[in-house]
Amino acid sequence: MNTSRTIALWRAFSRLLAAALVLMLLISALASASPSLHHWLHGDDQAPSHYCIVTALEHGHSDIASVPVIIPLPALGGPVTALPIESFFVSHDLKLFPERGPPVLS
Repeated sequence: MNTSRTIALWRAFSRLLAAALVLMLLISALASASPSLHHWLHGDDQAPSHYCIVTALEHGHSDIASVPVIIPLPALGGPVTALPIESFFVSHDLKLFPERGPPVLS
């Protein structure tokens, strides 16, 4: 089969699939606003254990997942100097001897 024809068929299929998914989402959104349309889609919409895309949209369970976008910074062109080795987590005074107590408050 010709490669360009195969690519054209895949593009047509993907556009048809995207249109079908958008149409299904539109119908689901309309059915979540109209109980009669939801009942027309399937008759067990009043069952206590009923859960479908229409009831999920109706109850507001349509949160969007947040995905962080990480963009790497460009590498520096010049030489990079090393940072001094210091511990910034330890905060004690090395000038005081360990046996010395706190100052006397008068």
